[in-house]
Amino acid sequence: MVLEIVALVFLVEALTNLLSKSDLFTPVRKYCFESSNVVLNFIHKILDCPYCTSVWVAMFVVVVYELYKNNSLPFILTLFFISIILHRLSNILHFIIDRLDGSHFIGNGTNF
Repeated sequence: MVLEIVALVFLVEALTNLLSKSDLFTPVRKYCFESSNVVLNFIHKILDCPYCTSVWVAMFVVVVYELYKNNSLPFILTLFFISIILHRLSNILHFIIDRLDGSHFIGNGTNF
């Protein structure tokens, strides 16, 4: 159960970053910002704030987890969410290795 909770935390964090910070969702955020629709403006405000986004993402992840526990989540979505978790864990591992390995440099040529 603890491992599942940790995986869910990583999933919430990864999905939050994808929605609120990634270039992939920039057109969606821009479209919501430029719209005069009240609902789309509300969505834009949520996506502009990663803290706010994480609340909604966490609620979504809880629903997904319940579907998963009840064997109601389509297999392809299960694979997608596992992939997102593995991607985030991989990023964390890369970050740690980069900080421990003195041969990696920041763009301006200085050592970490």
